[in-house]
Amino acid sequence: MNQIQKVWNSKESIIFGFCFLVFVSCHTPSNANKSKEPTIQIQFISREYEETKMIPSGLLETKDLLFLLAELSKKEDPSMRFISTNRTEEIMEVNGVRNTWSEGWVVYVNGERMDGVQMKRGVKVRPTDQIQIRYEAVERVFGRPIN
Repeated sequence: MNQIQKVWNSKESIIFGFCFLVFVSCHTPSNANKSKEPTIQIQFISREYEETKMIPSGLLETKDLLFLLAELSKKEDPSMRFISTNRTEEIMEVNGVRNTWSEGWVVYVNGERMDGVQMKRGVKVRPTDQIQIRYEAVERVFGRPIN
């Protein structure tokens, strides 16, 4: 009789342990259930290089794109070089890939090409915007790109 009680108690403790694990796993938040912190994503695309950078942001918060690029440049993630005049901004190099007379870095926000004058005036972006910086064919006159 004593042995039967021991076996029964061990079965009870196994069942209790299993139920406890199921209960804990159901009530513990998983990574899938957690809402991600909103981020602004910037894609850099060239023949030799493709990378997406994520910058934390509030869901409804807007940020200046040029400021975000300058912050990435400051961190050297990716390594970037700009040309800045009193009227325009231009990305000259990203991770060693430099502008040439026929190709250069072009900024797109939601599929719309941004020129240096727009960048200088301020382009506001938020987590819902699609931002791409592509190395592609450009036309230049005296070093300045033409749209």
